[in-house]
Amino acid sequence: MRIFSARACAAPLEKAAKLFENQTGIRVEISVCSRHCASHVAEEATKATGGDDFLLEIADAGIHDLAIAGAEYLFDDGEVRGIVQRGERQTIAYRRSAIIVPADNPKNIRCVEDMTMPGVRLGVSVIDCLKGLWEDITARLGLLEKIRQNICYYANGCMAIVEAVASGRIDAAFGWTAFGHLAPGRIEVIEMPREQQVLRGTCVGMLSFARDAEEAKRFMDFLTSLEARRFYKEYGWEILEG
Repeated sequence: MRIFSARACAAPLEKAAKLFENQTGIRVEISVCSRHCASHVAEEATKATGGDDFLLEIADAGIHDLAIAGAEYLFDDGEVRGIVQRGERQTIAYRRSAIIVPADNPKNIRCVEDMTMPGVRLGVSVIDCLKGLWEDITARLGLLEKIRQNICYYANGCMAIVEAVASGRIDAAFGWTAFGHLAPGRIEVIEMPREQQVLRGTCVGMLSFARDAEEAKRFMDFLTSLEARRFYKEYGWEILEG
């Protein structure tokens, strides 16, 4: 079985897949997105790269059975574009929004309001799991204008945002609490008050070119089991009951 995963979601998936293989004997091969959106480079989006999302890589390959996305809206797009089968997806776990800053936090940013100070350089992603997150957070706080005036960097995906923060190219960005494992020792993840947080789902979807739907469904069900979800909790995802 072949699974395609967004890069920032790969670590818990790899552990879950290994357990599934041990329990069932079914081999799981994981491909991690490798285009601009997954590069460990502080890459700013351009006309050439700004639309290079992970759905394009899935469609171009056309060989995977399932895909893991870092936000549900991506699979809305996937269903419309005929890449993801309609109605064949499940939410595994959630990621909570946070502020990410360089490890030394030179601007001493501790809350969203600190990000509005003059001279603070902010970055946002124009694709994938972080797309629009800054608006989701700041609009509720009435801080859209003040945050927008400090945005100076438009990144090509979450990995580019993490690297831009880690390298000090920008002073802060909105990310997920689970980002800590992506650049250990190079970034600090600052938790936001619960009432300010935005949650987005990490989901698994069956692709239109899946070869064995029954086997793929079995792995989808496994990923939403308590056994598999514990790996996501280990990496900072949240499991909501109900």
